[in-house]
Amino acid sequence: MYRVDGFSAVLRATATATAIFCASGPAMAGGFEVREQSAYFQGTSFAGAAAGGNNLSSIFWNPAASAYVGYGLVTDSSYSLLNVKSQVNATELSGVPPGVNCGTFDCSVDIGGAALVPASYAAYRLDSRTVFALAMNSQYGTSTKPDNREWIGQLHARSAKLFSLNVNPSLSYEVAPGLSVGVGAQVQFLDLTHLRSASSLVGPDVSNTISGDDIGVGFTAGINWRPNPGTSVGLGYRSSIKHDLDGSLEGPVVGGGSVPISANVTTPDKVTLSFSQELNPAFRLLGTVEWTRWSALGVVPIYPVGLRLDFQWHDGWLFALGGEWNVSPKLALRAGAAYEISPVQNATERLVQIPDADRVWLSIGGTYQFSETMAFNFGYSHVFVEDASLQRNLTTGTPPTLFADTSSSVDVFSVGLTMKWGGPPEMK
Repeated sequence: MYRVDGFSAVLRATATATAIFCASGPAMAGGFEVREQSAYFQGTSFAGAAAGGNNLSSIFWNPAASAYVGYGLVTDSSYSLLNVKSQVNATELSGVPPGVNCGTFDCSVDIGGAALVPASYAAYRLDSRTVFALAMNSQYGTSTKPDNREWIGQLHARSAKLFSLNVNPSLSYEVAPGLSVGVGAQVQFLDLTHLRSASSLVGPDVSNTISGDDIGVGFTAGINWRPNPGTSVGLGYRSSIKHDLDGSLEGPVVGGGSVPISANVTTPDKVTLSFSQELNPAFRLLGTVEWTRWSALGVVPIYPVGLRLDFQWHDGWLFALGGEWNVSPKLALRAGAAYEISPVQNATERLVQIPDADRVWLSIGGTYQFSETMAFNFGYSHVFVEDASLQRNLTTGTPPTLFADTSSSVDVFSVGLTMKWGGPPEMK
């Protein structure tokens, strides 16, 4: 497990401070990823996100995208408010004594809620070809809690909370006119605050709780090509990060006490290909294709207690297309749509805590340029999640088996501010 005492303490303190601003709500991208990393690209359903050229938040997808910034310090911050509706309607709980089923307990619960997701970016040009940039994001997270803990599926899920903080310094370098490359490091704090389930359907109201955390490292890389002033193509890669979670298991499953546990979790790597094409001086066409290797999760054993987190998901895909229109020198409007293929494709793969399914994004947004040094970005998305079914055993792979139908949707409201703070004059 990766540990550097001084840096670990700073990162944990920063993560705690950041988490204060986050309310509860499930992740609303494939798996447990948080896609809302940019108010600017929220307005296009993330079409053009890795192509760079217009907004610094593009470095989340492609570190080479910072090559466009001028001299001096540039910052960009985004805040996205998610309002999630996620209904789980249980139809049966098999493998339990007669009389313990729907009707005995509440069979319909809402596990949704609200979440505030921040993202911050900064860049400083070191010379005519080199730009240093820094991104801070929460790429993975979920927080779900049924509105009635005494429900028929409480053996499978009472609540879950996962939080992450990713610090990503990077460098971009212009190797030739219009061609830039970028590389960066990722340092990620992952905290499974709790994964809680009831110990029994009868008797004392006591939960079993799994928790753990870790700091892991990875990297980013990318390329940005601008063959002419109106065309930009970006290809970015975010590596997987291996986390050796150390924590505890508490509750009746271990005799009412607490035992130390460990689990190895590998977050997925991601490849994003985007373009931005100027069709006329006022209008640009944007597009993105993205692949996320959720199959890397597999089955996560929990040592030494013999439990496991059974994911066995597929790889995820996102296809997005959008446009941007300069209404005036001060105002730009944008819109986009996306289709996202979920890593969860079968009822037996779907978790109660993450009732994921394929989804459609519809988005609008814009930028208002207050001055040469300050711009306000805004975006709104409505996400239509396909209805799906769920068939889930306990983590040990044994009954009781929960059968349920799920339905979800989300509204995302994003705002952001881009600032140019000045600096040394541009080099000729």
